[in-house]
Amino acid sequence: MNQLISHIEYLLHTHNCVIVPSLGGFVVNTAPAHRNGLSVFNPPECELVFNRELSHNDGLLVESYMRIDGISFENATQKINDSVRQIKNQLRSEKSVDLGDLGSFRMVDDQRFVYQSKNFVRPEHFGLSSASLKPVIQLQPAAQLVEIPESSKKSIVRKAGIGAAAAAVIAAIMLLFPIQDSTLRHQTAQFFSLGSVPSVAAGVVSGETPDLSENITTTQPEVEATLSSEGPKFYIVTGVYQVRNVADDMIALLHSEGFSAASVIDRPNRIDVYALSFSTREEAEQNLKQLKKDFPNHRDAWVLKR
Repeated sequence: MNQLISHIEYLLHTHNCVIVPSLGGFVVNTAPAHRNGLSVFNPPECELVFNRELSHNDGLLVESYMRIDGISFENATQKINDSVRQIKNQLRSEKSVDLGDLGSFRMVDDQRFVYQSKNFVRPEHFGLSSASLKPVIQLQPAAQLVEIPESSKKSIVRKAGIGAAAAAVIAAIMLLFPIQDSTLRHQTAQFFSLGSVPSVAAGVVSGETPDLSENITTTQPEVEATLSSEGPKFYIVTGVYQVRNVADDMIALLHSEGFSAASVIDRPNRIDVYALSFSTREEAEQNLKQLKKDFPNHRDAWVLKR
């Protein structure tokens, strides 16, 4: 009987099922490694069960006897039958049979017995234990407020003043010369037919002002649709977080460094904090290089297209 148990244990290390003729089959159910909670990973687990319905001789156990003991098929079959008979006789007389690491059999009445398994570990899973890993977001260093030199503050204020003056000049030009807008001129030209040219010319010669209100009213919606369409923006992202308070601390740091437009992009399961945004990638890449040079604590920043 002990020899039969040794053969079964050996075969279960590499096979999911070992059938013992006239007795039943030992089956290994393996659960793969799985995550428990946010950051705990459990190793694979094996469960050994016994099925009395699997009694057909598939030759696996017999082949193991023949290979290890160097005997014939008939002799191997005879040894297996003798061990099975010994197990059944002991069950009837002692009501239980110890199968070592495989577990045990126990009689519940004169005709039925139950199987009680033990912890079963395959060689490739031996020594594995649960692993706890810190989420990547927790590895982000805590935000630290950095004092900006007075010269850097003056430089930032001076650049902001120049930018505001340039924006004011551009706005004044657009107000004084609205006809120069290329999009408006292009959209309006699509609504003038060749037949309307002589009447407009005659109106100019006679000193009368041609009535173009109908044309202008018709083209206005399309002009607004063209002007309102915006392309993607490019953001200089300084960090990604899951906790709102941590993201707010980073925004406060960026504001203290002079990035008044710093804000967040809310995305599923994450919060992206950015310092600046631009309409073209070239501008974003150029300013990213300058930011990494002026503020080494943001050397991990990158450009995000949204």
